[in-house]
Amino acid sequence: MRNLINIVLCVCFLPQGMSAQGILERKEPKVVMKSGPYVGIQSGRFYAAEIGWEHQRVKSTRLLQSNTMAFHAGINASFDFKHLNPILGLDAGFWQRESAIGFTYGLNACVRTNFSSNRVGVCPTIGLKILQLHVQTGYHLLFPFNVNYQTFDTNTFFISAKYVLIKKKNRK
Repeated sequence: MRNLINIVLCVCFLPQGMSAQGILERKEPKVVMKSGPYVGIQSGRFYAAEIGWEHQRVKSTRLLQSNTMAFHAGINASFDFKHLNPILGLDAGFWQRESAIGFTYGLNACVRTNFSSNRVGVCPTIGLKILQLHVQTGYHLLFPFNVNYQTFDTNTFFISAKYVLIKKKNRK
């Protein structure tokens, strides 16, 4: 009986990482790969409709301790009513989130065209992702710069909302 009491006391008072339950349930972090199309709207100087594909990698150890990293590529289309110009854009980039509930940050490469001239650049973004809805804001740094209206106008500072429709989900 005395040995049984000693064993119970040792198991109860061992450090958290050394408990019998912790040793038996020690697991590697779960990695989930998700991918699917997304649809969205971007608002800035102009409204733009967006469609594309996103691939997410979620690594979690517990419910509220997860890291998400995603790569995306898509197209957007807007219309400059002032100059009667359609504007087509291509975006490709990544974003990362450090916790299950938290802010995202990322970087995009972008190309914009009005079918007579092109502008290329980068776009740093920050945002908030809740479930599959991702709200971001960012600033397009496009070259050539639109000084004295020598090139077409497009969104520079913007806010966008995207919803990802998960089609594939693999657990590792």
